[in-house]
Amino acid sequence: MNRKETGEFLYRFYQKRTASFLLNIYKASITGDSRDIHRARLDVKKIIALFGLFELLDPAAFGQQPGYGLFRPLFRKAGKIREIQVNAALLAELDPRGADHPLFQSWLREEEQVAVQQFLRSVKKFREQELKKTNKIVEKICFSGSKFNLRYKTEDFIKNKIKLIKKLQSGETGDREIHKIRQHLKTISTLTTLVYAIKPGRHLDLVISALNKTEMMIGDWHDRLVLIETVNRYRKGNASIKKEELASLDRLKKELTNYNSNLAQHFMPEVTAIVQAVLQKDG
Repeated sequence: MNRKETGEFLYRFYQKRTASFLLNIYKASITGDSRDIHRARLDVKKIIALFGLFELLDPAAFGQQPGYGLFRPLFRKAGKIREIQVNAALLAELDPRGADHPLFQSWLREEEQVAVQQFLRSVKKFREQELKKTNKIVEKICFSGSKFNLRYKTEDFIKNKIKLIKKLQSGETGDREIHKIRQHLKTISTLTTLVYAIKPGRHLDLVISALNKTEMMIGDWHDRLVLIETVNRYRKGNASIKKEELASLDRLKKELTNYNSNLAQHFMPEVTAIVQAVLQKDG
């Protein structure tokens, strides 16, 4: 695609995503169904990725105008629901009969109901008029052809993110550092995949392929970390938990912690390989 075609493609893609988003949030506001909420969240995820691309093309794109801030409240609320659902799914995988943690599972279901109501309140506050302003900014970016040196800007973006990851690896890599590494890798993966669909290139293809396996392992690690944190929150907020359940939760945390420790030993060398491959290519 030439620059004009690239701009038109991006703008149409953005319009399609925002239309789907509006459809799903209004549907979710009526049904309250977690599946509709999840679809809206996926739309927001893609829109936020597009905003990242627009800012890559024009760092001053949004300035004081709405952009990320318009979608973040909904994304966070929907993300909370998704987090609880992943917790429940992982717990069901580790305890298929549901015999070890019945009260904790019941608490998770209550948490999900609260999170759904919070999401629905955020939907009512969504400012569709602000979205129209954002659309005009996006249209201007997409049809400003001089800004479309996509491949160069994307590779520069990847290099800068990789340097941040290398810095995180240079010290002690605990849960906090691994979590930040995961966030950087997800940002690289999302943006690179989007750009590759517009401007395919061998280097981007290699980056995407290298990230896929590592991202899955770190995602698995993160799911278990979130469940550990949720168990801690449940225990902190429930002083009357019986000894039997406390012992069961302690065993669960130990199992999750050991799994994550072993998993990190597998994916951290993969992260190092990605860092070296990108920086060597740049050198």
